[in-house]
Amino acid sequence: MPLFKVSESRLKYDDILELDSCFSVCHINYGNSPVFNKIDGKTIATKSRKNSLSYIEKVNDVIGNLYEFDGTEKNYKNSDRISLWKAYWFEYINAFDNLIVSLPKSIVTVYIGRHAIEIGLKYLLLKNTGQVVKEHDLGKLSELLYSKYNIKDSYMKDVDKFCELYCKYIEGENVEYFRYPEYKNNSFFAGNSLDINWIAYNFMLVILKLIHFAGLDDEI
Repeated sequence: MPLFKVSESRLKYDDILELDSCFSVCHINYGNSPVFNKIDGKTIATKSRKNSLSYIEKVNDVIGNLYEFDGTEKNYKNSDRISLWKAYWFEYINAFDNLIVSLPKSIVTVYIGRHAIEIGLKYLLLKNTGQVVKEHDLGKLSELLYSKYNIKDSYMKDVDKFCELYCKYIEGENVEYFRYPEYKNNSFFAGNSLDINWIAYNFMLVILKLIHFAGLDDEI
């Protein structure tokens, strides 16, 4: 089956690259935006982006201003940061949910599920502390979460322990596990006998528990 079929046509290796797609400003012309959990990305964090967007929308000569905007923005309001993190979290959960059906035994499915947990933990910590924790280890993130929220809910029992054990004894403390076949200190992928279904099942449970803890059951 041919790769990357688009509509009725198929991309070929000798097709011409569209270099204008490398510039954020050019994308304004198309009026498109990413979708997060079925929500148009343009409607997220609008208060913080108001000044930046008003500038971009006034650009008449796009070609002459390609280098004026690099696609990043700063100084988001805290409420908008929380909204953006929640949107990212939900979209990774959606991707994981779809991959469980389409690629149930794939290492990619596990990696996306793991990333959904990481974003969820960071989202909850951001809501509590106002800061994004620069840490990728799920065990350390969950430990911090439990300390900040003083979690006693019975349904959250062992979530922190699962994250700690997973990171130590499956990932071997390599946060890039499943993303690459090779890791730091000449360590290589050793998961050829892992039960992907078992991992995905437990990831689903962790995500459901975090969603409920965040009070977002009705939004996802």
